[in-house]
Amino acid sequence: MAGIQAHLSAPHQLPPLSLDQQEKLEENFRSNRNPSELDVVIIAAEVGLPEIVVKKWFQHRLACWRQKQGLPANQTSVND
Repeated sequence: MAGIQAHLSAPHQLPPLSLDQQEKLEENFRSNRNPSELDVVIIAAEVGLPEIVVKKWFQHRLACWRQKQGLPANQTSVND
């Protein structure tokens, strides 16, 4: 299955983001928790970050979301 795989990262492994970048990433996460590779490219361009940083952010954010839902953090993607 393509898309983001949930992976909880240690806070020190996450890149520092500006408030604007974080808000844009959160906005994208609210509309699509499991972006495709093309979506990641577009989001990266929108927020001015490398694709790998955006993908890592989504992996971590998806893992956090899964934990809040009572699911295991480090599992496969979730399409809602």
